[in-house]
Amino acid sequence: MSEDPFGDLDAAMGGEESASDPEPEPEPESADTDAAAESEAEPEPESLEEVDPRERPAFEFDETVHKALYVLESVADEFDDIITYDVERDLTRDHGLKGVTKSELHNAALDVATEHPEEIVERVLEQRGVDDENSE
Repeated sequence: MSEDPFGDLDAAMGGEESASDPEPEPEPESADTDAAAESEAEPEPESLEEVDPRERPAFEFDETVHKALYVLESVADEFDDIITYDVERDLTRDHGLKGVTKSELHNAALDVATEHPEEIVERVLEQRGVDDENSE
């Protein structure tokens, strides 16, 4: 798990790493490697169930995919402002969350949109200047 709350932003902005990049194949382990690994047993990391959910992102960045959305610049700017200054601040200050990632915020925003398709229809009609009463 990445401790960098902005680590996913670089990938989303076209950085070197991307969630859509295939993971490298693991090297086959030899019998010597297995024996060495057993003798140097590391303590097991704390399981996710034991970690306070306020301390870690809801999901790993590697679980995400990069999807391009084409929006008007003014809408994108307003979205970024709301996500960064209102939502993220509310989550960190009022709810004590740490390490809130952009991928969590974007995922939640799209989740809300998918739960309200009727509002998306209304907004597209409004953008085109189509009166809902006259659409049929």
